[in-house]
Amino acid sequence: MKTRISRILALAFICLFIYQPAFSQAPEEKALLWKISGNGLEKPSYLFGTIHIICADRYEMSDAVLKAVESVDKIALEVDMDDPALAGKMQQISVNPGMKNIQEEIPSDKMELVDSYLKAKFGQGIAQLGILKPFVLSSMIMVSSMDCETKQYEAEFVKLAQENGKEIIGLESIEFQVSLFDSLDLQEQIKALVESIENPSENNEVLEEMMQAYLAKDLKAIQMNFEKNEEFEGFQEKILFERNRNWIPIIKETSKSGSIFYAVGAGHLASDQGVIALLRTEGFKVEAVE
Repeated sequence: MKTRISRILALAFICLFIYQPAFSQAPEEKALLWKISGNGLEKPSYLFGTIHIICADRYEMSDAVLKAVESVDKIALEVDMDDPALAGKMQQISVNPGMKNIQEEIPSDKMELVDSYLKAKFGQGIAQLGILKPFVLSSMIMVSSMDCETKQYEAEFVKLAQENGKEIIGLESIEFQVSLFDSLDLQEQIKALVESIENPSENNEVLEEMMQAYLAKDLKAIQMNFEKNEEFEGFQEKILFERNRNWIPIIKETSKSGSIFYAVGAGHLASDQGVIALLRTEGFKVEAVE
């Protein structure tokens, strides 16, 4: 059976990553926190795999992670979430070019469904919310479908940085992340939007699978969830491998200047093209902590 486009986008929204089967260089240990040393580093840095959204009652922050955060000079996230201009940037790049409304792109037989759902969930219909990019609406729907209070690891790390007077840096820009979704075909995004409304249980299933694997610190289990989604194959170079390669020289140079706590989507840690394997190839020692 062909994988639903809504499931594919839901996976990307949650983690902004995908996987391929593990090879010899891929990490074998069940761990989310890793220590980076060697290759001329004066002080160790740390690599932590996050899940970008999780039910608050299942959120965990271990003493080992807190100790690692306290020991470093800076915290690096995929995007600098402490940037005061971030909210304005996100608002600007979340809307369609020219404030175009997508309602004319939605199939006529699905219009009432989409409009009534948006009104029920967000208090505004497609006439108002249609200026948002379809993948933004799909993301809003996915989060609203969760039957729990939610937390974000990245937001918690920003709080820890602020409380401990540590600088936050970003490995890439929010504009670059949004461009990954902008590269998707508009009609595919519309299709995903409609599917997410018609089948909300699909998103919940994706979220539950991801949370279970994440809490088990089982990178292989997370990886297996993505291997069954064959349609990710054409997207994986942009969404995962290219970004991993882009980050390696940044991690190399930044770690030379001091101890850094890197927190990125857990999927970036897995596979022979993951961050752990690439750092080892560059001569770093990367050890599982927990």
